[in-house]
Amino acid sequence: MIITLTNQKGGCGKSTVTMNLALGTAALNYNTALIDTDEQKSCIETLQDFPKTNLQLFEAGKNVGELVEKIKNKFHFIFIDTPPHSHNIMYNAMAVSDFIIIPLQASPLDIKSAKRTIDACEKVEGKINQKIPCYFLLNRVNPRTKLSKEIGTYIRELYTIPLLQSRLHNRVAYAQSLMYGKSVIEHNRSSDAALEVTKLLREVHRLFQSKNGK
Repeated sequence: MIITLTNQKGGCGKSTVTMNLALGTAALNYNTALIDTDEQKSCIETLQDFPKTNLQLFEAGKNVGELVEKIKNKFHFIFIDTPPHSHNIMYNAMAVSDFIIIPLQASPLDIKSAKRTIDACEKVEGKINQKIPCYFLLNRVNPRTKLSKEIGTYIRELYTIPLLQSRLHNRVAYAQSLMYGKSVIEHNRSSDAALEVTKLLREVHRLFQSKNGK
């Protein structure tokens, strides 16, 4: 399964989510690839000094579609991290995806700005003449605010794109674990961050199984 994480608005924590999904999937013994298409190479710079069993890192740009075609039969899961401001790279990644995840911060401004990413997805669907399942993921949520409880309703009122049941909260553990090239699950399996990433992994893997009729 090829999963692209994208959002044309920066600062949504997209790379952190991508790394935790890829690391967590590899730890479950799936052959996993992480393709970093952002010119800052945040994922590669963070993980390259910490080799992992079942995880391979790749760099790509506009050629991301060609790379995916070349390697897709070697991996169970391919996660693609995209830059916020490069339309061509984002379009090319979307076009080869089985699923698209749009991480969102729980703020009305961030949620409204997601329309640009949705429009881009619809444009790609028109070009390839194929529907690409797309999901919102609430990220960096403050669990103690009233807004965090209302934001799901707000999203559903604005968009028809489904919201993943899992949500990731604003926790120090995400930055702390990546200092050691680890997912939050590897860093501290019993932490709140590890529990919510585990829930997200299960949800993503259920989508994979559903798509493949398992």
